[in-house]
Amino acid sequence: MILVMGSGSVGSLFGGLVAAKNHDIILFGRKAHVDKINNNSLRIQGLINREVKIAAFDKVEKVQQYLLESEKSLEFVLFTTKAHQIERAAKQIQNLILPETTIVSIQNGLGTEDILKGIFSKNIVLRVVTSIGVCRPEHGVVDFTGDGKTLIGYNSSEERIPAERLLSILKESDVNSFLEDNILGAVFTKTIVNCALNPLTAIHNVKNFEIYNQKPLREKATLLAQEAWNVTKKLNVKLTTENPIEYTFEIIKKTGENYSSMLSDIRNKRKTEIDYINGRIVTLGLEHNIKVVHNQEIYNEILSLEKSFLE
Repeated sequence: MILVMGSGSVGSLFGGLVAAKNHDIILFGRKAHVDKINNNSLRIQGLINREVKIAAFDKVEKVQQYLLESEKSLEFVLFTTKAHQIERAAKQIQNLILPETTIVSIQNGLGTEDILKGIFSKNIVLRVVTSIGVCRPEHGVVDFTGDGKTLIGYNSSEERIPAERLLSILKESDVNSFLEDNILGAVFTKTIVNCALNPLTAIHNVKNFEIYNQKPLREKATLLAQEAWNVTKKLNVKLTTENPIEYTFEIIKKTGENYSSMLSDIRNKRKTEIDYINGRIVTLGLEHNIKVVHNQEIYNEILSLEKSFLE
């Protein structure tokens, strides 16, 4: 059995695609989304079109009851919540986790797997990085817009066993998946892109391609990415691309018609993942005496936006 904690866009897409191949899946999410799925099924549209019947719940007690009635245990738990929600979500389900359950972190930003390792110290914790394009236009529906890569990380032979099992499940389910033995490099590579892209789209209320098309935004994105790259150099992190600046703009062009998740959060007056993206680069930069003034500036701008509606 696989539990997906955080059935937003990515979680619902992964859960739906895997469930469509007759794997046992439980989605855990917000009530309105869960109710729509239970009443009408989960609809996947875009690159793949499917109607999927899938177990979905909004309360941990219901998940626990479902597991008892099915007489099954959790092989994987995929955490697809926002980064700042991961600790609360993990603590909610601690009593459902067995020693053989593999925990999987699929978030933007740095350090989410470390939070999970702190809570599930006896379990294998894998980090996954995905660049798929997906949004949720309404409850019960996900729009699969971009077939990016999903990288499943492992750091030891022990971790490779469940990583290969998860790879098999995702590949069978039409998720473009690969094993990655340099998952830290993959995480930092994606974080550099997110540092340059997400906050600028959120502040200027634009689609991704405007960060390249508008020269002032392109220049600002370059400065943000360069600072983040400088931090990775200081940490001796081997990235998964030779030139993360060029790679950043490749991704921006490739996802040009998309709205970033951070812009979506700001529009919907939700807390963003800025603390785990630019905020974490700022913290690391200051710790290692690396200039991160542009990341600090945009981090403060997003915090100011959040403050305007979160308080």
